[in-house]
Amino acid sequence: MSTVPAEIAGIGSTSQKLRVSPGFDPLKANVEPDEYFLFSRIDGNQTLREILLATGLPIERAIAIVVKLRSLGAVMLQGETGAGSASPPAAPPPAQPARTGTPLRPAAPPAPATATPARAPVATTVDVRLTDPTAAELAALAEPAELDDGERRLLLALARLSDGKDPHALLGVPRGADAKTLKRAYFLLSKDIHPDRFYGKQLGSFAERMATVFEAVSRAYAKLTNPGKPRANTASVTPEAPQTPQAYAAELFERACALEVSGDALEGMKLFAAAVRVDPQTRYLRRAASCALAAHQPKTALEYAKKAQTQSPDDPSSARLLAQAFRAAGKLADAEEVLVMAMAMKSENDVLTSELRNDLAEVRRLLAANPS
Repeated sequence: MSTVPAEIAGIGSTSQKLRVSPGFDPLKANVEPDEYFLFSRIDGNQTLREILLATGLPIERAIAIVVKLRSLGAVMLQGETGAGSASPPAAPPPAQPARTGTPLRPAAPPAPATATPARAPVATTVDVRLTDPTAAELAALAEPAELDDGERRLLLALARLSDGKDPHALLGVPRGADAKTLKRAYFLLSKDIHPDRFYGKQLGSFAERMATVFEAVSRAYAKLTNPGKPRANTASVTPEAPQTPQAYAAELFERACALEVSGDALEGMKLFAAAVRVDPQTRYLRRAASCALAAHQPKTALEYAKKAQTQSPDDPSSARLLAQAFRAAGKLADAEEVLVMAMAMKSENDVLTSELRNDLAEVRRLLAANPS
């Protein structure tokens, strides 16, 4: 299917404008990153058809996402005033009606980036006392770096154990720990010390330590969950693979989307940047550019948009985003050139073509009003 149908079963006309259901929390609903991406575009102003076309997702996938969001109670159809789904979410807190005035803020914004309190559970099991510290450790504790004392001590304590001799101590779990305990310890610890969590910060000597420790923790987890190497105390452990870079990037991307939707575009940019560093796929780059534009950071938006356009040179959506970034940066002539190029690209998206035409007209109006 390459075009949007006029009707979608269970949803109705694609010309209607959907709205976000007040109180719906996409994080608790465990929506996937591409589902969150589409969800974040539902603002009550665009028609469903426009949203389906603007996401850049295959139409079949985009329709399936809308149907799923509807079944979860995430969206309301045009004319509805209550929870939008025929089968409402399983456990919406009853005290949510006070939020009905802010439909674009789907409940809750503790920032997703800090929604998992990783440090406290890990720090209680990893010995961070640093008994008999070495001169290098004392110097590290005192050096200028954007880390608090607890973060420094945790990294130094883990560095002491990174030789791989005691993987249990490195993960902070007792010998004989079951698969669930191992997985949770690795999940919490890896989040706490992943280098991308500190992207853009001055880490001093801890930058190298962090990379070494994170690799050691991943190796320790793989060693304890490797079925090919049975151990007396871990015979019952179910094999689990460490979190892949792609999976971690997807998680960062989802959390960044949540921050952007909650209105914290600047914090969202940090996580988008981390996701792109790990897995610079076009979809991540485009969303990062959009977030940077929302955060009024045109230089950063332009960098992401250029990379996205390089990866998908025949995609008019990427070209339009690049033109928007040029325009935000005050480079109107460049924006005009990109839009002319985009108009020449083959596209079955009538809405996108119309938007490109309108963008080009506006850029030319600005150029005429401000000749250089």
